[in-house]
Amino acid sequence: MDQSIVISVSRSPRPREIFLRRAMAVLAVVFLLQGIMLSTGFMLPCFLMVLCYFWFSHASKREYEYTLDDEGLTIERTSDRGRRMLHEIPWTSVKLLCRPDAPEALPYKKGGSIPIKKVDYTSYKEEIPYYTMIAEEDGKPLKLLLDLSDDAIRLIRRRNREAVKI
Repeated sequence: MDQSIVISVSRSPRPREIFLRRAMAVLAVVFLLQGIMLSTGFMLPCFLMVLCYFWFSHASKREYEYTLDDEGLTIERTSDRGRRMLHEIPWTSVKLLCRPDAPEALPYKKGGSIPIKKVDYTSYKEEIPYYTMIAEEDGKPLKLLLDLSDDAIRLIRRRNREAVKI
């Protein structure tokens, strides 16, 4: 029974990223106008600001792909340059899957009783619910924030029933 679910997540930009992009664009235009009207010495900062703008636009674009199959969960980052494997988690190492406000997740929150590394792979869209997954990777606990569909939750429940608390 080879059932595989692939979920693609494209992260929407945060408000501070939008502000930073706009600030860089405004500064580039100001430097360009100063370079035209005052001195050509302002053309270099204009050029550098445009380079920073395009580098930041490329570096801040985040797209992830979750693959849930019979063996486990695989998370990859996709970009123009290709794919990069971030995590490969077998179902036996999943300890908990719940909503982020569930009482089972309270010890794993920031400032909670269990120190844990948190990794966020959500889309930041308010209409899409996200879930907290606690798993072990290389013997260390890991907290993953994921956008999962109902089919994905059913697959996880079939593979590791005691870990799903939804």
